[in-house]
Amino acid sequence: MKQDSWLKMQTTVMAGLALMCSVGVVMSQRPDGAQKGPMGGGQMVQRQLDEIKDRLKLTAEQEAKVKPILAESAKNMMAMREKMEPGTPPTEEMMTAMRESRETTAKKINEVLTTEQQAEYKKMMGERRGFGPGGPGGPGGPGGRKGGPPPQQ
Repeated sequence: MKQDSWLKMQTTVMAGLALMCSVGVVMSQRPDGAQKGPMGGGQMVQRQLDEIKDRLKLTAEQEAKVKPILAESAKNMMAMREKMEPGTPPTEEMMTAMRESRETTAKKINEVLTTEQQAEYKKMMGERRGFGPGGPGGPGGPGGRKGGPPPQQ
């Protein structure tokens, strides 16, 4: 009889663990059916467009011109990321290609903007990336790019 009790207890514990795991999986699902993790290209484009539209007060005509620029940029960046080895940092060539893609995108967007919007866009991009003189990743900042002044000690 003891062995029978032990078997029932083991079965109950295993069923409880399986139930707990199932609840975790169900709770991790998003109600809209979207997957967790990095944003898809369309979501990223819309988020960027909304941010630019709100901050720069884009006209409907400007918005219609900026959206395909952002979509093309997202497509290019995702293609570059797919070429990267998972779990390894990007190569110097990849970093250069990504930077050039961002610069091309910024140049195309600037062509659509007014002078005042261009100034605000430049400021916005500096804030978003933390780049710029003395900023993280900027020349002279922590983790500064090559060619910048050496860090002050």
